[in-house]
Amino acid sequence: MRNQDEAQNSTKASYDESFYANRIIHFDLKGAAPKISYLKEVLRLIKANGATGILLEWEDTFPFSGILAENRNSDAYTVEEVRNLLETAKSLKLDVIPLVPTFGHLEWILKVEKFRQYRQNDMFPQVICLADDDGVSVVLEAIRQVVQLHQSFGITYFHIGADEAFQFGECLKDRRWLKENKNKEKDHLAAMHLAKIANYIKTLIPNVRVLAWYDMIKLFESSLIELYHLDKLLEVVVWDYSETLQQQNEFTWNSLAAKFPIVWGSSAYKGANGPLSAFLDLKHYFRNNKSWITHRKAYGTLFRTFRGLIITGWQRYDHFAVLCELLPVALPSVVLNLLVAKAGDKFSTQSIIKAATAALNCTSRISLEYMHSFDSCNFPGVELFSVIHSLRNHIKVIKSEVFESHQVKGWLNRFNIHHGYTQLWYLLQMKSIIEMHISDMLNLTKMVQSLMQPIFRKNTIDEWLYEYTDPIIEQLRELLQHISELKMQRTFAVRNFDIKRKQMHAS
Repeated sequence: MRNQDEAQNSTKASYDESFYANRIIHFDLKGAAPKISYLKEVLRLIKANGATGILLEWEDTFPFSGILAENRNSDAYTVEEVRNLLETAKSLKLDVIPLVPTFGHLEWILKVEKFRQYRQNDMFPQVICLADDDGVSVVLEAIRQVVQLHQSFGITYFHIGADEAFQFGECLKDRRWLKENKNKEKDHLAAMHLAKIANYIKTLIPNVRVLAWYDMIKLFESSLIELYHLDKLLEVVVWDYSETLQQQNEFTWNSLAAKFPIVWGSSAYKGANGPLSAFLDLKHYFRNNKSWITHRKAYGTLFRTFRGLIITGWQRYDHFAVLCELLPVALPSVVLNLLVAKAGDKFSTQSIIKAATAALNCTSRISLEYMHSFDSCNFPGVELFSVIHSLRNHIKVIKSEVFESHQVKGWLNRFNIHHGYTQLWYLLQMKSIIEMHISDMLNLTKMVQSLMQPIFRKNTIDEWLYEYTDPIIEQLRELLQHISELKMQRTFAVRNFDIKRKQMHAS
């Protein structure tokens, strides 16, 4: 039998830091952008747990000036705040990769009237008109300003986005270009645009490596990639946030390897499991990052270089979407999945959980099954993490005890309310239960608000509460109001009712 020391050593995490030479944590700042003081705490935490760099997606929170000043978020960071964050990252020896969308996801620019003319399609302010030099110059200006502020702190890599460009070749100048170049398809326009962007960045930052999401580029023919030297200009980033990497297989990896010699992987730690998600599904992201190890082992050698893994944390699915999980809610996922990436092919679930328990300063062992197991931990924002997960459980109880209850479904439905026709006995049973839940929700909301204040600005706090707590309270109050009105009734109509239905016609 093994002695106790041997048993303990068997669950000690082993790491293969060469498996992913670069382990990058992504911060999506286009929603719920934390205060710089909080971000600096997070940088120290991720550095201590194996991060080699960060990917900063500023979008409208960057302190843009000049032609882009009116596109700046009202809570945008100041120049001094950006420098403070970059200085901290540099002192921690974290590579900082700026991300500026340059193809799709340009809503933050194209949404305003001044830049409306540069859209591919007037209805959708998402993709820039590629053949419009004036429009593209606005994108180049965004790049220039970001580079200017970052450059003194060092830029080894620069990410140009380039994902989810759902339409191009549709704007007037694109159509004119295609007409004048009859032997070329619209993919030529896209490839030419990406080459122009990459070359521009390389004029600003000698020896920089330019990254781009793979999902549009993978569709380009090899001849087109060679024509515009995209295989030399770009390092593609393959993103897949599913639990089994369902979009990737032997064929897709071989196809990509035939076109590009250098590749990155991209997993997720939050913001990739539904656009309306306040609560963390830790098991989903853990499985996603485990699957990346399997694919890296199986297909990484197809490429000259598998550069590393970017672990993304989306805050909105796009500029117009609602907020996903907040960063403090996702910090256990950040640490856990960083440790997975650091372990590489030496990965072991039990050893990783043990290491994460220590990394998060927990007094008892954490569990992927029970979020309350993290209540004993001490990481930046842990109190907010705990209260938000308590809120999750309370909302489940409200749905069970009120919205899905026997009484509400049978005697406080739309028919009962509209026709004033109900059994008061059941409604009075519900009245005190609803009042109790309103009081509890108000108290929880107050706690969340108080705990968010050191981390987020008021606009973020208001938006999150408006989306995730206010609707529940409003629904409860509405039911209470209906009960108050119905309980005054003492006589009821004789059936049947003259029900006025809206006419429903098939389109």
